[in-house]
Amino acid sequence: MQDDTASASGRKPSLERRLATILMADVVGYSKMMGENEERTIEILHGHREIFDEMLKVHRGRIFNTAGDAILAEFPSAVDAVRCATEIQAALCTRNDHLPPEQRMWFRIGVNLGDVIVQDGDLLGDGVNVAARIQTVAEPGGVCIAGSVYDQIQNKLSLHFRQLGEKTFKNIAQPIRTFSIEDTSPGAVSSLADRAAPRDKRPIVAAAAIIALIALAAGGYWMFREHEARLVDEARIAAEGQRKTDQEKAEQERTAAETAQREAKLQSELQAAKEALQKADASVRKADQNRKSATTALQAAESAAQEPKATPRAGPFRSNVQAAIARRSDSSDANPKSEPTPGGAVTRFNGTYAGRICSPREEQQGPIENCWKAALTVQDGKALATWKGRFAGEPSYARGTISTQGAVDIVVDGFAANGRPMVGKMSGTWNNDTIKVAGAWRNQHPINATWKRVP
Repeated sequence: MQDDTASASGRKPSLERRLATILMADVVGYSKMMGENEERTIEILHGHREIFDEMLKVHRGRIFNTAGDAILAEFPSAVDAVRCATEIQAALCTRNDHLPPEQRMWFRIGVNLGDVIVQDGDLLGDGVNVAARIQTVAEPGGVCIAGSVYDQIQNKLSLHFRQLGEKTFKNIAQPIRTFSIEDTSPGAVSSLADRAAPRDKRPIVAAAAIIALIALAAGGYWMFREHEARLVDEARIAAEGQRKTDQEKAEQERTAAETAQREAKLQSELQAAKEALQKADASVRKADQNRKSATTALQAAESAAQEPKATPRAGPFRSNVQAAIARRSDSSDANPKSEPTPGGAVTRFNGTYAGRICSPREEQQGPIENCWKAALTVQDGKALATWKGRFAGEPSYARGTISTQGAVDIVVDGFAANGRPMVGKMSGTWNNDTIKVAGAWRNQHPINATWKRVP
């Protein structure tokens, strides 16, 4: 909705910006390792990624983009980002110790603090580009940080930094102050170049024993961390499952209560509708009886008036006619409009009209047209249509009148979708052999109808 409004006004939607600490990690010699053995390289990368994911979780990091062997993560704090980077390199160093030299996989990591653009969960801009550029000057297994990060973490972390000076990078407008972290773990994790340097000539047996002890301790610590993390995850999953079960149970109970309440309300409305329909039927029957009585009285009066000696009976004749008119007016609850006087002005509407009655209803996806066919018969200003109802086999009716001026009034007795009786009123006009009326049911839902006279 906001995007549509911005487009309509001719303005571009505003971009979301924020300050973020970005960590960029990339594998050293990844293409070469893939060329030598793809499956093995992917398996090793997967193991390294598990370490990344665990460390990011501990330090509140979030991966927002990956590209093959590269990882881009966001941190809310520069201190958290640098701690995470150094601990990742320390953990990867321990894991590499358990691998043959040709299978060891090293990462370069760069960290930058800068302004970024947020787009669908991804981060863009120079803040990300600088992190990607400074990781290229880090040593394998090492970490480089931008001056903006150094300004935030100095005197807060027990690390040794080496100034690399201001460096110029491709597609970066200004030179970037760059620092290298000399040790990335309490044990001073060395870079890949340092690990490949010649060692002092110590006794081979002692050196091997020390290395074995370190590897064993590191492996035991890592296995303990993985075991503890697995137990925490299992407990979290169990708690989450119990919470969802409780929520589903509460939702089912709430739904059942709402259903029972709605059913009771519908039953009450159905009973009230039945009572209203019975009253309406009683009124219609009473009106029909009054109409028949009036017709009989009128016929008797006309017959009496045609007799040779009609003058003495003029008084009773007028009384009978007035009584018939009075009784006919009592049926106003069934036909709101007075019945038209038969004649040429009314008989011009006579005929059969084909059409349908519609009662549209509103749904989430929009209005849905609900219509049914009903042929309308017009005779001497009276209109009648009847059709078989869809519920309980009861018929439905549409009754009404047409005045000499073409004004149309229709009363509909039908049923709602749940089987409840419904009464509706429509009004409209006759024009060029077409009757168009519209109105509402008693519950205010709209109703309309259109009929066309059949030649």
